[in-house]
Amino acid sequence: MCVDSLTSDKASVPIVLEKLLEHVEMHGLYTEGLYRKSGAANRTRELRQALQTDPAAVKLEDFPIHAITGVLKQWLRELPEPLMTFAQYGDFLRAVELPEKQEQLSAIYAVLDHLPEANHTSLERLIFHLVKVALLEDVNRMSPGALAIIFAPCLLRCPDNSDPLTSMKDVLKITTCVEMLIKEQMRKYKMKMEEINHLEAAESIAFRRLSLLRQNAIKSPRTPVVQDLELGGSPRGGC
Repeated sequence: MCVDSLTSDKASVPIVLEKLLEHVEMHGLYTEGLYRKSGAANRTRELRQALQTDPAAVKLEDFPIHAITGVLKQWLRELPEPLMTFAQYGDFLRAVELPEKQEQLSAIYAVLDHLPEANHTSLERLIFHLVKVALLEDVNRMSPGALAIIFAPCLLRCPDNSDPLTSMKDVLKITTCVEMLIKEQMRKYKMKMEEINHLEAAESIAFRRLSLLRQNAIKSPRTPVVQDLELGGSPRGGC
């Protein structure tokens, strides 16, 4: 089934994809070789069959993390139409062939805008997930480059009528394309987090200043003598 048929107004990302990504984010981000290592074939097959029967009823906690990541890769790879669509395959490759990095990025994002909405939303969700994985590279040993090598063939496949030799030559280009997407979203994520940190720091400084002003106001009330003089009377205790 195409991605569009697996989404709805209530679920902009296919249920199976969202369920698998959420579980990995909750329980697997610190696992070394998260997407590089394979799970046991029998557990992977069992999970796959369960998801095909009733995805909502499946308890992913009952399965090893590498069985879950294995099924996720299989699910993406076996979509009749990949998330980055056959129609846009050539455009993505041409974008990577441009001479300057910024030109490449602009061209890649321009092609993304032409993806069907369900594909675009699902790809966006997946890339955000891969960014979360790559941010913990020191622990899980999954760099943007390593993730791109694994996921590029699942996301950006050449049409079936293409020359196999040509498609082999394209491997580096499709890997580069996916790696650039992951790295660019990582850069944007880090910038956003930096902005939030600056805002939180500014808020903390403003709060401390306000507290100090309040304390000073409480500690320094006007004296009765000054108050009486301002009212035109004589100081208390005078004759």
